[in-house]
Amino acid sequence: MTWRIQQMEARQRYLGKIGEREARQWAQYLNEEDTAAYLADLNRVCTLRQGLKILDAGAGTGILTRVLLSIDGLSLTALEPNPWMLLHLNQQLGAHGVRVVEGFCDNVSDQTHFLANHFDVIISRQLVNELYHPLAAFQNWYHWLRPGGTVIIIDGLFTRDAWFGDLQEEVDTLPLSANQSLALVPYLLEIAGFQVRPVDLMLTVNARPNARFERYLMVAQKPV
Repeated sequence: MTWRIQQMEARQRYLGKIGEREARQWAQYLNEEDTAAYLADLNRVCTLRQGLKILDAGAGTGILTRVLLSIDGLSLTALEPNPWMLLHLNQQLGAHGVRVVEGFCDNVSDQTHFLANHFDVIISRQLVNELYHPLAAFQNWYHWLRPGGTVIIIDGLFTRDAWFGDLQEEVDTLPLSANQSLALVPYLLEIAGFQVRPVDLMLTVNARPNARFERYLMVAQKPV
């Protein structure tokens, strides 16, 4: 027996835990103030301008994708493995021209989802804490990004107690599930070949009255 279950089993276990009811509960909608808070924090560390090809990795029900839709002229692709999440994505965002792709991103076999050097930006929100193989994901992102392209990661400083119910057993399967450091993810990004730029807390989002935990934001670049 190894120290954790195999990746395929972990994927099936995850998909089995997030059904129609759970996806419906997670289909949140940010109000104008929350959207503005996300944009304020993003604008502090990067520039998202018209014409950029952007991948929202682990898009879920499209919370971050909707934030990006408020920026004119972006070409958006959403990658998500859960079929119930995808249902919400297609229903809510398909009419807005968002390309929706079904799939995971943290195995070498996932690299075939997209061509090399295809995206200008890869962004994720609350994905890295759920990655079985973070390094494989970052290496895939490196492959999909054009030289000079940017990775933007938004995630939470979660404790073990943040995982409860059916998801509690995932804490000791997913390496970044209960990360409390702002050093670990940048360290892994550097191993994958990225140059890490700003690493900081999401000051504006964390100050919102409905913030349930502390979020961080980091930016990395694929060298030219």
